[in-house]
Amino acid sequence: GVPEYWRFDPTGGDRYPVPLAGDLLVDGEYRPIPITQTGENSYWGHSAALNLDLCWEDGKLRWYDPVAGGYILTHEDERGGRIAAETRVRQLEEELRRRSQ
Repeated sequence: GVPEYWRFDPTGGDRYPVPLAGDLLVDGEYRPIPITQTGENSYWGHSAALNLDLCWEDGKLRWYDPVAGGYILTHEDERGGRIAAETRVRQLEEELRRRSQ
């Protein structure tokens, strides 16, 4: 069997009674992975298989790396950071052009 599996419900409870749930295969039986509620809309559980924390925060699933001490960036995070950096470069280039005139 699969040693560990997770479920999350982005619908706010329409599919599962809880937003985040995980199960670990122990001696041929699946046992619930402890989930901690850290806020009104925040839950987390630890994946031993991945050595990452799964975090359900305000309707979004995020991965937290306890070794690195930070969240793993999503595609949207990386895209937003890249766009912000490109915008800043354009601003600095424009400022340099104005100063050199």
